[in-house]
Amino acid sequence: MRIEAYIIEHRGRLRNHGVSHEKVEAARKEVEDMGAAEVEKVSALVPHLLTIPHKKIWVDYDEEADVLYVNFKRPSRADDSELTDDDVIIRREKGEVVGMTFLNVAKRFGTKGKA
Repeated sequence: MRIEAYIIEHRGRLRNHGVSHEKVEAARKEVEDMGAAEVEKVSALVPHLLTIPHKKIWVDYDEEADVLYVNFKRPSRADDSELTDDDVIIRREKGEVVGMTFLNVAKRFGTKGKA
């Protein structure tokens, strides 16, 4: 569902709960701004993603553990793994790289608390 459609659909409910028109419009603007920022961030990744030999990529970040999981196959059943000097676990299935696990991501890349 597009953001605009979501806001329009839910606007009546917000007003029915005592939320002013100004607050609804401020929330709409915030959602639009967040959307633009996210597009910009993901767009910066596109050139790098196109160079990866895998056509499908799943990414999960565990903030509490500060671990980023990157999978190239789902389900993946790694039968071998290697921990690099850079705290990256390379996971393989029958010799093929099926995923990578990046440890201490926010700490290493200086992104803790940045949205």
